[in-house]
Amino acid sequence: MDKAISLVISELERQSTLQRGGKVAFPPDQEMLAITYDTGTFFSILIQAIKATRILEIGTSSGFSTLWLADAVLSVMKRKKQRPAIFTIEENPEKAKWAEANFRQAGVDKMIEIIPGQALHALRSLRRSKAVFDFAFIDADKEHMIEYFDLALSMIRVGGVIAADNILYPEHFRRHTAKYVRHIRHMRNIQSVTVPIGMGEEISIKL
Repeated sequence: MDKAISLVISELERQSTLQRGGKVAFPPDQEMLAITYDTGTFFSILIQAIKATRILEIGTSSGFSTLWLADAVLSVMKRKKQRPAIFTIEENPEKAKWAEANFRQAGVDKMIEIIPGQALHALRSLRRSKAVFDFAFIDADKEHMIEYFDLALSMIRVGGVIAADNILYPEHFRRHTAKYVRHIRHMRNIQSVTVPIGMGEEISIKL
């Protein structure tokens, strides 16, 4: 892993661990709701396996997951010449500022574009621009997961992957995530599986 990225990820991981353990109370704008370290490693392997260089993320928060995605893309770029691009959507302005600062500290701010505002609006705008992505990560409000998936799917290349977080935990999301899983499992051009890593990841490939 890139040294500068690793340092920022380590600091954010420390804060995330404190939050999950309830040992320290942070203001709402500093609540991370981050993926786990092993989930980040898993995504890194996936991105390198499919040689993804264009990434869509729905839900930036502190940028913890974005940094994992960026590091994986940089590993792919050692073997490819095209310019990498990560587009990440965040509705909360304070969290967007926090993420931007983390990206600058990690030295990857030039390869990441933070799209402010409501995710459905941002996704529709991206679709109108005919954007195409290799990998998408859904980690925003669970009420609109299906809409996020359908919009992302329209921009994912064949052979590309969509991942969704919190499929298994916390349990109060189960009503929404179960509906999400049923939706995608009935699609003919999708092969999907729930991976019991971190909070539970649904991994879907576009056929």
